[in-house]
Amino acid sequence: MKKYLKTQQNQFGQRIGFFVESDAPSQAINENLVGQYVKLIHITDEISDQAASQIWEAVSTEPNAACWTYLPYSAPQSREILKDTLQNLFGFKGSTHFLIEVAGEIQGWIALLNPRLEQGVIEIGNVYFSHRMKKSKASTEVIFLFLQQCFSHGFRRVEWKCDDCNAPSKAAALRFGFQYEGLFRQDRITKGHNRNTAWFSIIDEEWPALEKIYQQWLSPDNFDAQGFQKQRLSDFNVI
Repeated sequence: MKKYLKTQQNQFGQRIGFFVESDAPSQAINENLVGQYVKLIHITDEISDQAASQIWEAVSTEPNAACWTYLPYSAPQSREILKDTLQNLFGFKGSTHFLIEVAGEIQGWIALLNPRLEQGVIEIGNVYFSHRMKKSKASTEVIFLFLQQCFSHGFRRVEWKCDDCNAPSKAAALRFGFQYEGLFRQDRITKGHNRNTAWFSIIDEEWPALEKIYQQWLSPDNFDAQGFQKQRLSDFNVI
């Protein structure tokens, strides 16, 4: 039986969830994270002109305008607007945002949202992987670093939520090892349109097996001289 399904009996003969002994995380992740292929830079103070120019270069050369459809904002129209929006964390209250640096250049951003520290729950969201890093080992390592840090800091559950119409995001969630949990109907209004939200999660008991899978896939031995993967993430024994 999966641990999350375990119950115990109280003094009234009722079934209740198992007792949780672990301490709640004291804060969300708020430091830079460095992997083999990517660096996540925590946005704290003013973004440098160099970083702003690099991420604007990625945004302004984005070949597929459809990448903005399911984000709650439209494509930034200037370097200055983008810089200001990033520094204001897109208006997401309580969020922790990171710039994604690949090969010395800023190529995207990502955030940890809606922390519920007392419950040990946090969400990965506001993901922008530019055309320069989509479907790359760097994008997979970004998710790995977030998951690894969240669970090592004591979080019990990491969530992934997206518009139910957003097929690429749902496919990505499953590829990254998240489990589909259901549909929140008429969850919100985004850009004037109804949004039904698909919910996914990974919980702490699943992470040790997933961590090994990520490490196997991210190993330099899994890539040929041209940087192409030899085995897909799904080729490993995903839970």
